[in-house]
This record gives sequence, C-alpha cells and structure tokens, in this order.
Amino acid sequence: MSNVAASSFTVTSWEEQPFDGPSDGLKITQAIVTTSITGDIAGVGSVIYIMKHQENGMANFIGLQQINGSIGNLKGSFAIEQNGFFDGKEAKGTCVVQKGSGTGDFTNLNGQGEFTAPMGKEGTLNLNYSL
Repeated sequence: MSNVAASSFTVTSWEEQPFDGPSDGLKITQAIVTTSITGDIAGVGSVIYIMKHQENGMANFIGLQQINGSIGNLKGSFAIEQNGFFDGKEAKGTCVVQKGSGTGDFTNLNGQGEFTAPMGKEGTLNLNYSL
C-alpha cells in the first residue's frame, strides 16, 4: 500500500563552509542544516549538503537528511538521500528513503518524493511511502 505525506519545513539553522575539494576554480561547499517539519510528516530534520556552485549563481547539490519525528501515529526516524538543483531562485529535487535507515515504526519504510525550497527559509516535502 502506498501513502502520500505532504509536509512543509522551515530552516532553523544553516552553517555553510568551503569543502576541501579541488583547487581548480570550482566552488564546492558543505552545509549542515536543521529544519522544523510540519504536516503529514512532523519533527526535526538534520541534513548535510555538498554543493557545487556555478558562476551564474546556480548550484547542484546532494544531501543526506535524518528525520526524527512522526507520520500520523507512527514514530521514529529515517534517512532520505536528496539530489537537486538551485536555479538562483528556488531549490528543487528528488529524494529517496535509504533502505534500512528506519527506527521505531519506520523500520520497513520505503519511499521516494520531491521537495522545493524557494529562496528563504520555507519549503515543501512530499513523500510517497509504504511500510
């Protein structure tokens, strides 16, 4: 059985610094981000991003996020892998639940979804999942 969880998130902290990568003019950074999640998924998310910035203000990024909280009456934690692109105004991407990452009621959680985050602190996360 597949379910859809629609949620919003607010960035509560963002710490970004240069990543110790190539020195050939590429700008690569890492960011540690904390979010507050509300809606069908409720809780706290902690994510680390690696971002490759372009000269035009755009960026590609990957991230791994640990979510601690609930979906309805189910409680526990799980990790999602994120892959996305920032076009200078909005970040968009896809995510997939990391198999075997769930704890509590999420030990058999599977799923994939998408997220958007316009410039600022607010965004959305939609996850199609099964248990």
